[in-house]
Amino acid sequence: MAGFTDEERERIREQLIEIGHELLLQYGPKKTTVADITEPTRIAKPTFYQFFDSKSDLYLVILQRELEEYMTNVRSELLEVDNPQEGLERFFRCYAEFGEENPFIQQTIIKGNYQDILRNVSQDQLAELQRQELAEFVPIIEDLQKQSEGPISEMEPLTVLGIMGGSVGLLILHKDEYERYERELDGIKHGYYEHVRNALIETLAKGLTAD
Repeated sequence: MAGFTDEERERIREQLIEIGHELLLQYGPKKTTVADITEPTRIAKPTFYQFFDSKSDLYLVILQRELEEYMTNVRSELLEVDNPQEGLERFFRCYAEFGEENPFIQQTIIKGNYQDILRNVSQDQLAELQRQELAEFVPIIEDLQKQSEGPISEMEPLTVLGIMGGSVGLLILHKDEYERYERELDGIKHGYYEHVRNALIETLAKGLTAD
């Protein structure tokens, strides 16, 4: 990459990632242009493509970093936990909090369409991202399985992930609806969504780990 030292390349790449992240959260992928991303770094628009193949390629890097931070949090939460029910509850709660509180996930998946930011990413890149995710998730689930004699012990790790996504994940996607029920319907107490989420997580964890 002529014209830049290694140090300059690393600095500019990090700037592009940081600026792209900020603009994506503020304006969304459709309203953010490559020129918007490069302008604060004072590099020409064509120079962007010396660092990333496309905006989607940049957003994929941002997504990977968000997932890495999430997995670090999961491992921290499960550190020294030797009760399978408690461990699975914490695992599910980390997943819920990631979906509810992470601005990037909120913008691109919960309130948006992740395909808008990954439309130019190759199938090979997406497959590699999935492999990386599984490489992080599966050992955590296998550790929980070893601690339990309940139904989870005989399940494939992907089945456990499917249960989490098909229950807790779908609940997160419909959070706004639960909050609307609370506002509009009589007899529903404050914190309805949180109550349902907590009850769901506790019930799943207990049912999957009970002897």
